[in-house]
Amino acid sequence: MPKKAETYVVGNFKGGVGKSTTVQMLSFESAFRKKRKTLVIDLDPQGNTSDVLSLTGENFGNDTLPEEFDSTIWEAVRSGDIQSSIYQIIPNLDLIPANISFSDFPDYMIEKYPGDKVSQFKYMERLIEPLKEVYDVIYIDVPPTISTYSNAAMYVAEYVIVILQTQVKSLKGAQNYIDYMNFFIEQYQTELEVVGIVPFMMQKRDSVDQEIYTAAKEIYGAHLLNTVVLNQSRLKRYDGSGITYEINKNGKVEQWDKRAHEVFVNILDEIDEHRLILSGEE
Repeated sequence: MPKKAETYVVGNFKGGVGKSTTVQMLSFESAFRKKRKTLVIDLDPQGNTSDVLSLTGENFGNDTLPEEFDSTIWEAVRSGDIQSSIYQIIPNLDLIPANISFSDFPDYMIEKYPGDKVSQFKYMERLIEPLKEVYDVIYIDVPPTISTYSNAAMYVAEYVIVILQTQVKSLKGAQNYIDYMNFFIEQYQTELEVVGIVPFMMQKRDSVDQEIYTAAKEIYGAHLLNTVVLNQSRLKRYDGSGITYEINKNGKVEQWDKRAHEVFVNILDEIDEHRLILSGEE
């Protein structure tokens, strides 16, 4: 039996903690560095991940991408044809984009399956399931809320990557996310496991950041990854420029690009290790 794609949803119930950045960077490293056939499914109507990955494609010479995506996850949901909404970003990295029109998704699902949440989730599952035969890994980006978007993603995914910024509200948001995930598993009889918690530290030398990180280590133990994402201006730049991998005149990767990418390669390696343990392969 062919191996299906490992499917991850990346989440926290607080916005602005690095969730979309993590989807963008892990998918890029998976495709570019690990040479895995990778798909990103954007289920966030804000479409930030779609915008950044589109710019990334342009940075790598992809001139086939439209200025605005004419077929998105919203068109796929309404038509039942998801293949027409897949765009290649770079070799090994594809995207199913989202935009503001996808904000109608919850109402559409309620209208289609009134009072039947499981059927709403299964509809998205039926769309995505065939893609698991095609890709090695799938990353799903969702809004930072309990919603039809995040519920559908939890139903489709096998693993959760939780983002934890070293702030009190983010720590609570991460715990709320995990608590809700456990409720969701029990309520809807699905299988989902936390494969890793990624710490984003705002200020390395700030006492509050250190206290939150220490508290998170005590609460989550080995689930908290050893690799910490520090506050990097290069990651902020990617929001407007797309991901870059610049080679300098000496033939080496530009130092700030290198630093940003190495962090997420390390995170990817740690997540791989955790997944192998969870799946019993190690």
